Amino acid sequence: MAALHGTARLEALARRLSARDNSHFSAVISAIDTMIGMLQDEETSDLKQKEECETARATNTREAATVSRAIDTLSDTVTRLKAEIEELKAQIKEKEEEIKKIEAEVETAKRVREDENAEWIKSDKDDRDAEIVVGEAITVLEEFYGTALLQQQRRRVAQQHRSVQPVEVEAGKAPPPPPSTWEAPYEGKKEENTGIIAILTLIKEDIKKDYESAKTAEDAAQAAFTTFETESTTQIGNLNTDITTTNGTISEKEGDVETAQGERTGKKGELEGVMKTIKEMAPGCDYFTVNYEVRYKNRQIELDGLIKAKAILSGAKFED
Repeated sequence: MAALHGTARLEALARRLSARDNSHFSAVISAIDTMIGMLQDEETSDLKQKEECETARATNTREAATVSRAIDTLSDTVTRLKAEIEELKAQIKEKEEEIKKIEAEVETAKRVREDENAEWIKSDKDDRDAEIVVGEAITVLEEFYGTALLQQQRRRVAQQHRSVQPVEVEAGKAPPPPPSTWEAPYEGKKEENTGIIAILTLIKEDIKKDYESAKTAEDAAQAAFTTFETESTTQIGNLNTDITTTNGTISEKEGDVETAQGERTGKKGELEGVMKTIKEMAPGCDYFTVNYEVRYKNRQIELDGLIKAKAILSGAKFED
């Protein structure tokens, strides 16, 4: 309103002065032109300042939003990597537990194998010793009964020979046959002897079959244990290789975490800088943003008054 009243008074003054010779108002008109130029320059400056504030605010706001999203993404990355690291550590723990389990199984199998082998060694020795004893018994029996029978046969023949009486043979007839002792040797206890030796021979053969069968079983058990031990060692080696590889992956991911955390710290610094810039710009920009339209309207009213005053001083007439 002040601007409006000021313009009206300026126009009234210009009308009174216009009644005089226009040649006397060249200095006033020049001053009005200067004022008009200043107001136009001020308008250009205000508009530039307003546009610069709006552009800077828009740019800074977009940058702040972009940096904030980057920080959120980096935070998500750090969270994800840490979760993956924990999962990998859990996998390593499972593999280490599996290795312990396999080693315990191998140790148990080794003790069982050693016990079985010790038992087989003792059993094999007992069987072979028994085979030798039975074999020696057979040899003794064969030697004893063979010698005794021969001596008994000789004594029998000698006794029979001494007790033989002369046989009277009638003229023209064949002599009677000799006693049966001359043709059939003495058998004694041969049948019983043969039965005992046969039984001992069977026992000896059974003993041999037993320790041969036990040796076959022992060889098979040892081969099975060797295979189990080899496979277990290979399995443990593979698990250890997996653990080494997983530890390498964990190291890489820990490095990625440090990198992401460093980048996030840098982004937070960027965001703080942007927010600081926005805050520092706020007073001036807020003033121009809020007051630009008012200043613009007031300035236009003042310009209109100056332009009309100049015109009046230059001889123009306006209807009231």
